Amino acid sequence: MFLLGLIGVIYGLLILIGLPYALFTIRSLKERIAQLEAKLGEPEATSTPETSDRQSATPPPVPPRPEATEGPWQTSGVSPPPIMPETREPSKPYVLRAENFARLGNWLRANWTLAVAALSLIFGGLFMVQYGVERGLLTPPLRVIGALSLGLALIGGGEWLRRKFGDVSTPSTKHLPSIFGGAGVVVLFIGILAANALYGLIGPGAAIGGVALVAAGAVLLGWLYGAVLPAVGLLGATGAPFLVSASDTDATPFYAYFAIIGLAGLAIDSFRHWAWVSALALVLACTGLSLVHLDVSSAPGLLGAAFALGVGALVLPERHLVPAFDGVPLHRWRKDQRPGFPTLLGAAGIVIATLGASVIALDPGSNPTEFALGMGALTAIFLAITFWLYRAPTLDLTIALPGIAFLAALAAQPRQQGEIYRTFRAFLDAAPETPMPATLWWLMGAVALMAATATWRLNLIATRPEANTPARALPWALAASAIVPASALVIEFLWNPRAVIGNYPWALAAMAGAAMMVLLAQRRGARAGASRPRDLGLLAAAAILMIALAFFLLLTKAALTLALALLMVLASLIDRRFDLRVLSWVAQLGAAVIGYRLLIDPGFFYAIEDASWAEFALSYLGAMAGFEATRRIARKDRPVLIAVAESALLTTLAMTLTLAITRYVDLDGHNFWLPGLCAASWTAVALAQVWRLPSSTRVARVIRAVFAAISGVTAAGLAAIEIGTTSWMANFATGIEVNGPPVFDGLALAFLPLSLTLALGAWAMGRRQERLARLLQRAVVPGAAAIALIWGFFEIRRLWRGPDLSASGPSDGELYSYTLAMLLVSLSVLAIAVMRRSEPLRRLAMGGVALTIVKVFLLDMSGLSGLTRVASFVGLGLALAGLAWINRKIDARWRKG
Repeated sequence: MFLLGLIGVIYGLLILIGLPYALFTIRSLKERIAQLEAKLGEPEATSTPETSDRQSATPPPVPPRPEATEGPWQTSGVSPPPIMPETREPSKPYVLRAENFARLGNWLRANWTLAVAALSLIFGGLFMVQYGVERGLLTPPLRVIGALSLGLALIGGGEWLRRKFGDVSTPSTKHLPSIFGGAGVVVLFIGILAANALYGLIGPGAAIGGVALVAAGAVLLGWLYGAVLPAVGLLGATGAPFLVSASDTDATPFYAYFAIIGLAGLAIDSFRHWAWVSALALVLACTGLSLVHLDVSSAPGLLGAAFALGVGALVLPERHLVPAFDGVPLHRWRKDQRPGFPTLLGAAGIVIATLGASVIALDPGSNPTEFALGMGALTAIFLAITFWLYRAPTLDLTIALPGIAFLAALAAQPRQQGEIYRTFRAFLDAAPETPMPATLWWLMGAVALMAATATWRLNLIATRPEANTPARALPWALAASAIVPASALVIEFLWNPRAVIGNYPWALAAMAGAAMMVLLAQRRGARAGASRPRDLGLLAAAAILMIALAFFLLLTKAALTLALALLMVLASLIDRRFDLRVLSWVAQLGAAVIGYRLLIDPGFFYAIEDASWAEFALSYLGAMAGFEATRRIARKDRPVLIAVAESALLTTLAMTLTLAITRYVDLDGHNFWLPGLCAASWTAVALAQVWRLPSSTRVARVIRAVFAAISGVTAAGLAAIEIGTTSWMANFATGIEVNGPPVFDGLALAFLPLSLTLALGAWAMGRRQERLARLLQRAVVPGAAAIALIWGFFEIRRLWRGPDLSASGPSDGELYSYTLAMLLVSLSVLAIAVMRRSEPLRRLAMGGVALTIVKVFLLDMSGLSGLTRVASFVGLGLALAGLAWINRKIDARWRKG
């Protein structure tokens, strides 16, 4: 082991001394060759990187400034021009580009020995702190002192080279100062970390202080050196803790360590504007923090580090305590226009801070203190974006990040059965003297504070005269109006607070939220601005939603439906008075919620089985009144709202008729006609929607088409059930009889209203000139005729067999009746064809006649005998002959006419 250590020391000395000596020797030889070529009169190569060091290192007199550098991300492949006074240009905000990776690959291929040299120097420092561990040849203090001395020697050597030859201006020593300086910084980090983590020579506070001091020196070096130094320093410093820490090392100080590393990279790039250095610093710092958090979870450590990186990403790029970013905002990011790099870096900082707080708040194992710390941190981020970043309009969209994270953490507690939620639910089993848990009040207080501050920022932006003010104000209007109702709904549906604290306290909280939204709307209405109608509409919509939640908590099923209808009408009235388009959307949402209540919760079954007639009438007639009032009150430029109200009115009318009939009759199975009668009402609704299609706007047309399709499918399903039920009664002994006198019986109630509805719809469609109306007429007419024929068939069967359709048969008279009915129908169709001069109808009539003939020969003939058979066939022949004569007469008249 001693021999190996000796070999390692010798190898380090060779790298540290021999490599510079060899490079200086090569440089001297190149100078001598250049002088000999000049004496022989040969031209010098002035356009290559091998230009003499003296020429390249002698710029015109300028004020002192950092040396121009050529790093792995630079676009030029030749030596830089002479240094001119700095004229800073905004750096391009593109880091992860293919050409950048290509440049990095080219640089590594050309300078791989330098990368290996940096790695060897860093490992030399690492071996120094570990030297003699097995044999105890050096005491721990001497090992640390040796590592620190090596780091300082490397930095000193690099600085001597930079002062004498420059970092990139001399080809023979290009990047060597950066290699030595970067490796020296990493070795200093290793020495300080080893003193704390390996040997316990210093405490965590002293170690962090030392790391901060070294990082400050590294920042100064980064301002003076080329781009290689920060690359080596950041990569090496990120890996250093994982090389010197032991398995039992307390990793908590590493939260501060990685935050310092990230801030150092940001500080270097604050003056150099390479962009990729900032991106690399944040990526490496976040990676290190993630690994540390996986090893030891510390909510204060993670939040402190994440906040430090977030603040650094906002402050350091432009070096303003109050960030001031302009240019393309995040919400206008397009392919042809992108935000500036400081904006993207600031957004990344907000993302880092939000993620750090979200990790704590979303952790199901968080105790109450940690959960409060995470939610408080998210609230603080929201407030910081609101107040601190008022001069950075390009970052307005980031206000959504803490708000969404807050809602996600709020929803995660009950979903993951977190400790906060379990403590809240434990109040159910608490003693009577136990005070009510204040968890919800703190949460709702936090969102109320966020809504109030967002409204303040909204008023600040909306009153400015800039042309893009409405677009800028939109994120703040959404934040101010959405955070309170969204949080209340998440708590209502996931936390179920009614079961814990009761309906009335939670309803009072909802009403308090509604009052607050009204107050915020009043404050926004007192200010001018182009976005005032939209902003007022959003805030008023939030207030209406909170009132609806309070109604939902306090009122009965029928009263709640009526209250929602009143809120829908109220939203339409306010929209009509103040032209607040958002409230028309609220009215449409109200129509959807009312429809959900009428259909599903409490729905059909409650209306049929449990509700009294008063509750039934209050729910359905009240909803219909609300829809009709909304339709009449709505502004003329709200076609979608009008279409929704009309569609909901017609649909509710069909449901009301269906349910009223169902409630009135005795549902004992003998009322087989109920599906057919209900199908007629749904068919009327579908046809009414179709009738209104041509005069509707595009969106309203889609809404009406959807309602028409739903109503049509419902009607078709009910009609199919009716036909199937009646057919089952006719073929099987079900014990169900047709009630009522012949012709005016249950069969007529089952089929004739549906057929008549279809016929009236076809007649109405025929009065329209639109192509769609004509097509629908051709589809509806056969349906009406088919339903009428089905009724005729079952009615004839009932006349001959009695109320029980499954009685034995058919008799001869029944068969003859079918034949006679078929002939009458065919003749009727023929008469209509003559009056309308319709060739298709005439062909249909003749087809009916042909079908009748087939029936006579296949079915009726078998039941006839003697003179009856003779008379029947003679009569049929005469009738057919007369029919043929009539058909020819029709042909002749049509040819003349």
